[in-house]
Amino acid sequence: MKKSFISVLAAILFLCATAVLILASCSSEGSHGIELQSEDDISGLRVATVAGSCYDIDLSPRTDISLSLFNTASDMLQALLNHQADVIVDDETIFNSEIRRDNRIRIACKGSKLFPTALTFRKDEADIAETFNAVQRRMHEDGSMEQLKLFWLTDEYLEEKVHTHIPPEESGEPLRVASIVNMAPLAFMVEDDWFGLETDLVRQLAKELKRPLDIKLYEAASGLMALSSGQVDVLIGGLFITPERQETFIFADPYHSYRSAYFVLDTEAEESGAGFWQKIGKSLEKNLITEKRWKYITSGLWETVKITLLSIFFGAILGAGICAMTRSSRKWIRSVAGFYNWLMAGIPMLVLLLILFYVVFAKSGIDPTLVAVVAFALNFASGASDVYNSSLDSVPQGQTEAGLALGFTKLQTFLRIVFPQALTRGIPLFQGQCISLLKGTSIVGYIAIQDLTRAGDLIRSRTFDAFVPLLVVTVIYFILAWLLGLLIRSAYPKKHVL
Repeated sequence: MKKSFISVLAAILFLCATAVLILASCSSEGSHGIELQSEDDISGLRVATVAGSCYDIDLSPRTDISLSLFNTASDMLQALLNHQADVIVDDETIFNSEIRRDNRIRIACKGSKLFPTALTFRKDEADIAETFNAVQRRMHEDGSMEQLKLFWLTDEYLEEKVHTHIPPEESGEPLRVASIVNMAPLAFMVEDDWFGLETDLVRQLAKELKRPLDIKLYEAASGLMALSSGQVDVLIGGLFITPERQETFIFADPYHSYRSAYFVLDTEAEESGAGFWQKIGKSLEKNLITEKRWKYITSGLWETVKITLLSIFFGAILGAGICAMTRSSRKWIRSVAGFYNWLMAGIPMLVLLLILFYVVFAKSGIDPTLVAVVAFALNFASGASDVYNSSLDSVPQGQTEAGLALGFTKLQTFLRIVFPQALTRGIPLFQGQCISLLKGTSIVGYIAIQDLTRAGDLIRSRTFDAFVPLLVVTVIYFILAWLLGLLIRSAYPKKHVL
């Protein structure tokens, strides 16, 4: 009864917090309009841009502004909408007319510099880069390049249902592509296919090479690591050419030079006359129904569940072995187990995941999901072994002595007397370890796995709406944690559960 009351109270508090967040997200504070005649006028303002971009490099030396760096354009836009920034800087095509209208932002001014952008290749793939340069030259000669840029860079694509007409190859070794953005007009996903200006360019390359495309979404830093480690052949997503990057990678000939734009809130734009529930319904439709974006959630949910359950299964078995080693009579075996636990305790889970994916298994071609299972199982095994040891140590030594006195063997004493008691004491601790693992899987997006958290990021990068995707993901994690705990508690006889 007490547990049920606590669960109900927690659910009520969660719903109240959700309601407050909804009201906060649907309301906006007043803001004075900002007028900029040129990029010099941002002096004294709070400026936001994407970390590592050419705009970051360009603005960082300025001491007269307060510069904030964000991982994605959607996070940067959210900062502007939440009045955490006065102006955001990115290229002029990043927010199309539809996004500017829906979010009530405008271009206050444009920068004077042009930043060339190109597809990126490894240095040992110079032949592919040259092939792409030849494709570009041919496209410039026949006018198809200008038509392609006109289509994508002038919002013409907003009127079309189908964005590309280049048939994919059906056989051959895939051309592995890493996209570091999921955003129109450069490269973005609609259901299970990719579209965009750079997507069409790499499609032309794949057609020339007679190879099918295999595009996966990466974080910017992870995409660069994937390219340098040989896990992908080409990188797309609006990567600007810099001298530092040229030391490591080969850039094809620039296909376009982008100009910076300074976006501010448009205080003169008309507010939508929709009521509270209409706004909620429109937001749900935009984030879940349009382009069947709910499929991101379902596929991401499956990845999260799969990684979690497999990691728990293999980690629990490995943890039992580590536990047995720590209780061995041989000192060197105990030392090995102790070193393993010390190592796992000292390595952050994200670092372990990146080491396994980008170093240990970099050339193996192993599926990223399998790498994630290995990483989480290794980490979980250490925590599980501690749980097993603590549970066994909690059973008084007299219980073992009594069993032996009754004529049981050591194995019978362990299985019939010690183990059931240790199991009862260890279930709550083991459950906590499992739920921690479930929540920890939210980092697997760094190795191009589209899990539940990544699904929310994919939706946010397309809709620029932070609240609904994050709320949906939060609720699902909450339900998964509850179901996982219920599964663990129900997996043992009731008489063994406290």
